[in-house]
Amino acid sequence: MIASHDFRAATSYLNSGAYKSALKMAKRLQSAYPRDPAPWNIAGICLSAMNKFPASISQFQRALKIDPGFVDARHNLAQTLILAGRFEHAIRIVSPLRETDPKACYFLAQAQSQLGALDDAEASIGRALELQPRFAPALNLRGLILTSLGRENDALICYEKALTLDPDNVETLVNISLPLARQNRHAEGHQMVQRAVDLAPNHVGARLRLGTSFIEAGDYTRAKAQFHEVLKLAPGNSQAFDQLTRLADRQDMIALEDPVKRALKKVDAESIAAAELHFAASRIHEAAAHYDAAATSRHRANGILAQIFPYDAAGDAEETARILGRFPTAPLAQTAATTGPCPIYVLGLPRSGTSLVEAMLSRLPDVAPLGERTATGVLVQDILASDLPFDDKAARSFARHDQALLPDLPGSTLAYVDKMPENYRYIGFLCTAYPQCKIVHVRRDPRDVALSMWRTLFSGRALAYTYDLTAMAQRFGLYARLMAHWEKLFPEQILTIDYEAIVAEPVAASQSIAGFCGLEWTPDMSAPEASDAPTLTASASQIRQPVHQRSVGAWRQNADELAEFLGALDRAYWPGLQD
Repeated sequence: MIASHDFRAATSYLNSGAYKSALKMAKRLQSAYPRDPAPWNIAGICLSAMNKFPASISQFQRALKIDPGFVDARHNLAQTLILAGRFEHAIRIVSPLRETDPKACYFLAQAQSQLGALDDAEASIGRALELQPRFAPALNLRGLILTSLGRENDALICYEKALTLDPDNVETLVNISLPLARQNRHAEGHQMVQRAVDLAPNHVGARLRLGTSFIEAGDYTRAKAQFHEVLKLAPGNSQAFDQLTRLADRQDMIALEDPVKRALKKVDAESIAAAELHFAASRIHEAAAHYDAAATSRHRANGILAQIFPYDAAGDAEETARILGRFPTAPLAQTAATTGPCPIYVLGLPRSGTSLVEAMLSRLPDVAPLGERTATGVLVQDILASDLPFDDKAARSFARHDQALLPDLPGSTLAYVDKMPENYRYIGFLCTAYPQCKIVHVRRDPRDVALSMWRTLFSGRALAYTYDLTAMAQRFGLYARLMAHWEKLFPEQILTIDYEAIVAEPVAASQSIAGFCGLEWTPDMSAPEASDAPTLTASASQIRQPVHQRSVGAWRQNADELAEFLGALDRAYWPGLQD
């Protein structure tokens, strides 16, 4: 048994954030008391706080070997495994405690959500709250999970409950800002995250979210200031470097080169942070006209992400076949299941110009831009999983559930825009549930799309195919098959417009889009960069620029880098491509 004064000294160092001193004391205690698990647990906490995850994990494992019933060490091990990206291992560690331990359920839900098993994660966090209803961190996590499921209203309820228990909880204030923004309550969301920074000026996550909120609002000067503050607090922060290199001018890029190099030397070479830093390095190299170095950095970044989030090619092809099989012919004409604003779905491959079209439509006074809604896809996935027919009753139920997840819209709203690009997969469901809806399909040269995807850091596994050039070519083929099928079945509801035509003639293109959607065109539509509507996508900084053609045909300068994609692309789906 450890002498109480020695244990108190180690704990005091730990609680004060003096991790090196605490670790040194823990090592001495390990030598003096080799059969006591506590010093191994303390050492693991210190190493985890210092981002030395492999060493931390071994310390917790040693503590559990000494005492398998040491619950704190099991919790700490699970948390560190999650931080290290080893989600399946974390699940194995805490699963035995899921029936009785709310913290175990909390960590289980974290790991499951990281793996994309959102329904399982919601069940686990629900169990945590059954066991401990006033568990504020669990309410916070449930809010995050519900946000990912597109249930922003339910997420807000969870966050509000968490803030009732702990009004000044910085994590909750940060997290609530995103669903508020998605509900078109942007000012409230910004106020929440600003309050979080006011309460905790040294909270890195709060400043990162505040910087992102400024980007969404088009205030890039203040956004950059926040990311620079993050780097003062955490000099190697990969997210700050990623954001700054999206916003910086050439001079700023040069100043960031050495700090990014130093940060790369300190992170796990196969981590998401390393990928973020390689993307940042690629932009710095590009700005310096070091194009080969930029290509190498992009290859490293995407390679890391492809290992962490592998693309399930067989599963994707199977799901596409099941979707096509559900709609061999167009459904019988039916009356709209809902009244109110007309849904306009702007879709296509990601990075094809959907944000540009949404920005054009947002310039009309009675059109509500809702960004990339996840709710629709989640509802369709539930239908696909059930394998039940999508008959008239199911379509009406789908529409009612989908409408219930919309934010409050002004009474004058004629139409709302959902610009989730990947909704192209679900057009059969959308046109059946909303026979009055309009589909604006933005089509772009797949080679330019591939280059833009390859240069862009996406989060998580939802777009896992973008990290692998061969996978990208396969997914593009599935997209082309689906769109050819939908255009045959629903020709009156789909407008296909080329990105190249939009940027060449924005006036004519916006007139065509407005006319198709039954809206009155105004000259403002041809100047989408003047829109004051916040943008919550990867295009947030680009959409504030005047319409231009600089990226048209850009793939030609990067053909060698895209060789794997170009070789795998099935040209039969793209007969009009010009080399």
